[in-house]
Amino acid sequence: MEPDILKYFLTQGPFAALFVWLLIYVMRSNKDRETRLQDLLDKFSDKYDVIITEIRDIKERFARKE
Repeated sequence: MEPDILKYFLTQGPFAALFVWLLIYVMRSNKDRETRLQDLLDKFSDKYDVIITEIRDIKERFARKE
C-alpha cells in the first residue's frame, strides 16, 4: 500500500506544486492590477467632480443671461 501512495504523490506532486505556484502568482498579479485600477478610478472620480462643478457653473451663467 505504501509504494502505491508514494508513487501517487511522486507523480502528482510536481503538478500540485505547479498549481499552487500558479494560483499564488495569479492572485498576486490580480491584486496588483486591481490596485492600479482602483487608483485610476480614484483619479477619474476626482476629475468627474471638477467637470460637474464646471458644468453647473456654465448652466448658472446661461440661466442668468436668459
